[in-house]
Amino acid sequence: MKFIKPLIVSAAIVVPTLLASVTASAAEVSGNVALTSDYRFRGISQSDGAPSIQGGFDVAFDSGVYIGTWGASVDFDTNSEIGLNGGIELDYYIGYGSDIGDSGVSFDIGYIYYDYPGDEDDADGAVLGDYQEVYGSLSFSDFTVGVSYSDEYWGETGEIYYFYGSYSIALPNDFSLDLLVGRVDYDEIGYTLTDSHTHWVVGISKSFADLDFSLAYEDTNLSDADVYGYDDWADATLIFSIGKSL
Repeated sequence: MKFIKPLIVSAAIVVPTLLASVTASAAEVSGNVALTSDYRFRGISQSDGAPSIQGGFDVAFDSGVYIGTWGASVDFDTNSEIGLNGGIELDYYIGYGSDIGDSGVSFDIGYIYYDYPGDEDDADGAVLGDYQEVYGSLSFSDFTVGVSYSDEYWGETGEIYYFYGSYSIALPNDFSLDLLVGRVDYDEIGYTLTDSHTHWVVGISKSFADLDFSLAYEDTNLSDADVYGYDDWADATLIFSIGKSL
């Protein structure tokens, strides 16, 4: 991929500094597990509209550096003509987050690799599902804006940019109203048969008895004809999730 070499050069400079910071920092290990009625990623189902089991682990250091992994059951239809036939997604990421002085603004930057074991290779030996991204975000109060970039998105759709904004509103009785709007811009027309799409989420969440519950409405501006061979992957839907922090 195009940005692998620059990342390697940057890593040769940055990683020793991060390792020194990590070595001198205390670490906190956390985990999470969840069951969701439909795994949606940027508005499109990753589980063929079916439930998905998910979970991961993180190691966070006092320096602001964190590393982690996360996995989910996926279903891109075993008869997929675009090679996305695996049944699991595994993500690996490393990042750094911190406050910006006393401004009340914080930032988060990082790198993530999306792995889909079991996906088919193309004629050149490249796995059609696997891809990587760099990301960054700024947060103030309960509002966050962010952007992600990949030079080769899954499904071989070329470069993509993902822009989003989210806001959480505290409600009575410890409920939370969560809002998100995101836009994906594609360099090439791929599995969505269009060069961009927008999705939006309105959800309500609450923690009770050490469990986290959420109910969200998600929709996109994609029509049935816009998604490669799958009529309902981007349709409006209600998603119920139950999770637990470990």
